[in-house]
Amino acid sequence: MALASPENVQLAARFGMLMLAAGGLGLLTGTTLTRGGLVRRSERPGEFYTTCLCHLAVGAFCYGGQFFVTTA
Repeated sequence: MALASPENVQLAARFGMLMLAAGGLGLLTGTTLTRGGLVRRSERPGEFYTTCLCHLAVGAFCYGGQFFVTTA
């Protein structure tokens, strides 16, 4: 079993915070960014909520991982 380096754990946690912020900010402002560009809640609600929830899920996974990993 490979152990994670403390630097990589910290990097993943910071990325998680960025993703959580992106998802939360998207939900608050009603706009978010996708590969296709800017998506507004009023124009395409299905794609908007899917994108925001994916940001939140990835962010929670990456940020929460720091509490379960064994570092070297």
